[in-house]
Amino acid sequence: PYTLETIHRVMDVEKLEQVVARINASRNVHQHLDLIAGLPFEDYESFGKSFDRVYAMKPEQLQLGFLKVLKGSEMCERAREYGIVYTDKAPYEVLFTKWLSFDDVLRLKRIEEMVELYYNSNQFVYTMQFLVQAFETPFALYEALADFFERKGYFVNSPARSYRYQVLLEFACEYDGQFEEIYRELLIYDMYLRENLKSRPEFAKDLTPYKDTIRSFYKEEEETRHFLPAYEQYDFKQLARMTHLEPFYFQVWNLPERSAVKRLTTENVGLDSRHNLQYVLFDYQERNPLTGDARTIIW
Repeated sequence: PYTLETIHRVMDVEKLEQVVARINASRNVHQHLDLIAGLPFEDYESFGKSFDRVYAMKPEQLQLGFLKVLKGSEMCERAREYGIVYTDKAPYEVLFTKWLSFDDVLRLKRIEEMVELYYNSNQFVYTMQFLVQAFETPFALYEALADFFERKGYFVNSPARSYRYQVLLEFACEYDGQFEEIYRELLIYDMYLRENLKSRPEFAKDLTPYKDTIRSFYKEEEETRHFLPAYEQYDFKQLARMTHLEPFYFQVWNLPERSAVKRLTTENVGLDSRHNLQYVLFDYQERNPLTGDARTIIW
């Protein structure tokens, strides 16, 4: 609050949280919330608390920026007073302050990159929702993820977009290995929500044991058009190529709290004899306009 007052952006943060929640409830508006590092009176610890508070609002984009000390601005005029040191060329970005060291700024830069890759990309939504529960705070998760990237050399040799799922699995197994099987399914769910993969990642289950069931599903769908009425002109082989049917042993799209997570059984979800699992059909012709996710149907 004192930082906000100092930069003349006094606001009722609790009211902001309520407004953001009301907008989120409709699921039809893409919200961006911003944080600026390097402001007066905010150190690394208090910035982490600010991060956690904004993260809890669940915006589609959490943009972590750094103070730009523009010529003629109040921050420029009071830079000496606040111990703000910044680059002497555009964009005149903060290097350190009286409260935030240069090393702190560098660490926040690494955290910013993790937020961009694993939160703002919206490619790992379900995995990150579960993974964050393994850490004391959301900020602690992204700190650990940044440290993991640094240790593995991924900031130098940046992993390709498809390989970032494998990297996140490695990280999750290192910090929360008891749920490895769930993380594998979470990552597969997140991957197929975004695209119909041409090749499956190494950590995905082998679909050979399920091929007869998958083929039978599409053969029946060719006759009934029960789940895919918009694909009327396509035969079952084309349906199988244009959509995807994936078996899951955990309801990763609706996981309870970690302590209550259970493998699927015929008793706990009323399944038929399909080996205590459920299938999810991913329909790529109908996508969520807000997230770009494929329409999903539980079978």
